[in-house]
Amino acid sequence: DARATAVPDTLRLLAVMVEFLPDDDARTSGNGTFDLTEPLVRMKDPPPHDFGYFDVHLSFLKNYYAKVSGGLLEIEPVLLPDIYRLPVPMRAYSPPKNSADNAELGRLVADAWRLVDSTTPGTEFERFDAFVIFHAGVGRDIDLVSIYGYDPTPFDIPSLYLNIGSLRKIFGDDYEGVPVRGGAFTIRNSMIIPETESRTVPVIGGNILLELGINGLLAANVGSHLGLPDLFDTRTGRSGIGRFGLMDGQSIFSWGGFIPPEPSAWEKYFLGWGNPLTVAGGS
Repeated sequence: DARATAVPDTLRLLAVMVEFLPDDDARTSGNGTFDLTEPLVRMKDPPPHDFGYFDVHLSFLKNYYAKVSGGLLEIEPVLLPDIYRLPVPMRAYSPPKNSADNAELGRLVADAWRLVDSTTPGTEFERFDAFVIFHAGVGRDIDLVSIYGYDPTPFDIPSLYLNIGSLRKIFGDDYEGVPVRGGAFTIRNSMIIPETESRTVPVIGGNILLELGINGLLAANVGSHLGLPDLFDTRTGRSGIGRFGLMDGQSIFSWGGFIPPEPSAWEKYFLGWGNPLTVAGGS
């Protein structure tokens, strides 16, 4: 039976903003810190990429799931107000493209939550079901080889959802999650989301701004947390169902990544949000 058996009515989500040691490495986008400047041109998802910016994206996520679930799932997001800086450059958390376990992303998850725990005592991690790391920089989620002929920023960080199974592939079968609050609680999942997917692309005669949003990434990562499988080839990026459901790469960046489509009928059935009708064959 494809129907999910235990989708929570309320999903409590804790999000944090994490940046890195500033650097001038041209093989990563930006300098490792959040863009907090005022925009020089009109654009979608403009900076400053601060608390208000990410809070609005979390409001979109809440409203999206309330709508597509028919009110059956309420997301209660909480975004911590501080920006946390890790003491190493972004490159340290960028896995090779052929990585078998994405160990660098596992270290990002562990280092980020340990930093939050050590510098913000009293954080009630145990109140939450799912966790989000908004990190500085642009996600390594677009096929830049088809644009440039090569990847100019190979050390950007890919956007992924890591559950306890993914973390155990990195840290071992006995791993129970990132220990926080003196070991009283362990964080067993994290969604890794960049501050933006927009980037400048050189063309003949100058540059163009490729404007892409993170709403689709957020929605699909929550889908992964709820148990939905990816419906595209995660190795090659080749589309499976196209824009006819949430869990396809084309859907994640539908309408520039700003307006993802609703989950498909099968995805809603899987999550227990609809009752299919059985149509009898004609005689």
